[in-house]
Amino acid sequence: AIQAFASAVPEASDVSSSATYDKKLADLEAALDAPLQVLYLRQLAILREKALETYRSASRVSETSDYESMLQSDSQFTTGAEEATRSGSDWDYSSDRSSLQSIMNDIASTRKKLMDVQMKSSEKQSTAMSFLQQQQQMIQQLQMQLYGQSSPWNVGMAYRIPDTNFNLQGSYQQGRGNLQLSCVPDEYAPMLGANGFSNGVGPGNLGLSLNVSV
Repeated sequence: AIQAFASAVPEASDVSSSATYDKKLADLEAALDAPLQVLYLRQLAILREKALETYRSASRVSETSDYESMLQSDSQFTTGAEEATRSGSDWDYSSDRSSLQSIMNDIASTRKKLMDVQMKSSEKQSTAMSFLQQQQQMIQQLQMQLYGQSSPWNVGMAYRIPDTNFNLQGSYQQGRGNLQLSCVPDEYAPMLGANGFSNGVGPGNLGLSLNVSV
């Protein structure tokens, strides 16, 4: 509008006409400056949000550092703000640029703190696992000192004495044997006849398991 007004005004023939023209031009600029500056500030806010989105995307999906992502986003905002700024005006985007930089610094600081917490948590888990492994090795060494070299054989056996409720269980693990006698009623005796299990050792009253550790 200002350029159209300037091109439509005829050349001034005297000093008074030139002064009148300059005053009218200044009044027109002042009338248009306020609403245009409102649009300018809105455009700066949009440019700031786009630059922040660029920073978040670049720092999340690429291997570039936060500093490089900040430089890229700041350059994007500055280029757009320079194009939007009206030449010859007192419009300024330094406060919006400072706000953008402050937000990016806060995001980078929060991300760094989160990574530090995750690293410390991983270190604690690694330390705990290392401690448990050391304790397990110490236990195995003590067992070897007390019982000698552990055997890779693990054997278990269970036998129910015929016509009784006595159950005999034995096991051999890591070089140690264990024998246990328990009284356990046979719930399935009525289904197996008057004498329950058959007399002697048979598949009905003998259980055997064998494990070999390699």
